[in-house]
Amino acid sequence: MPTKAELPEGPRREFVEELFTHYREAGRPPLRTIARWIQENWEARSLRGTASTETIRRTLTGTVVPRNWSTVEAILEALCGLAGRDPGEDRWPDDNWVNYSFKDELKKRWNSVLDHYETELPTLPPRPSPPAPAPRSSFGDPWATAPAPTSSRFDDEPPF
Repeated sequence: MPTKAELPEGPRREFVEELFTHYREAGRPPLRTIARWIQENWEARSLRGTASTETIRRTLTGTVVPRNWSTVEAILEALCGLAGRDPGEDRWPDDNWVNYSFKDELKKRWNSVLDHYETELPTLPPRPSPPAPAPRSSFGDPWATAPAPTSSRFDDEPPF
């Protein structure tokens, strides 16, 4: 679990804490074991997503929060499978007021991270206005150069 200096308080830390709870429950398996479990059980569990060892590492450290729920769900299924638990179990069985499963709780925290992230997106500066069209010459030739102003003493011709 990252330190508070590495991952400060907020929705992202809460998401990682919830996922890390399942990682601890599974006995802190190596990342390759988690990725292999996903590959081996992908069809049997009807998983819609997958995750590489690097994605799993970055998710568990809070470096990245996957944008697709199917990726997070695959990681959760693997951790619960390795721990011998069902992701549909009640997260807080002693609480009669809240009926959240492990999956429901993790999805709530995942959504919270993405919602919080969406509100912090920087805005782009306004687009510059297009340049004003060049004045057209009186005779309508688009390739002609505009005549020099008469009040100027500048001449394009060399002095020799």
